[in-house]
Amino acid sequence: MPVTPVRPSTPTDVIEFAGMRFLITDTPHNITLRRYIRNLQNHDVSLLVGVCDVNYDLTPFADAGIELKILHFPNGTFPNERLKKQWFRLLHENITEHPDTCVAVHCQSGLGRAALLVAIALIELGMSFDIAVAAIRSRRRGAFSEAQYEYLSHYQPELFIGQRKSGNCTLQ
Repeated sequence: MPVTPVRPSTPTDVIEFAGMRFLITDTPHNITLRRYIRNLQNHDVSLLVGVCDVNYDLTPFADAGIELKILHFPNGTFPNERLKKQWFRLLHENITEHPDTCVAVHCQSGLGRAALLVAIALIELGMSFDIAVAAIRSRRRGAFSEAQYEYLSHYQPELFIGQRKSGNCTLQ
């Protein structure tokens, strides 16, 4: 099985809005796990959410103080209501317990499911869908399939994730 190289995330990959910070990335691989974790630490990541199959060692994340949660949903689909509520709960808990940290989300390539969850969070926090899509696409070229874009264009905020702070979207 060929190993997909990990594109190191850079500070420009972080999207900040309404007091929350997000980092979208591709899936970690055992071969590059140390570098991957170091990169998460450089972005002050306290929570990593995987939305695809997990085939890597989970122990180093706990050892590094990074909580890892799996919210798997099939590629090419959308999160169901239960998964969205779990996502919102994780975000609320994270901003309450670690308000100055970043939440990282990964799927296989960092272009579909992970980008979709972050876009949903941004919309829930008060960002318009078109700005959320543009902010993510400016950092993750090729993000969102047509179906995902259509889903986001009709998405209506449902829950209050955490304290909304006024402010603009910041791309670091």
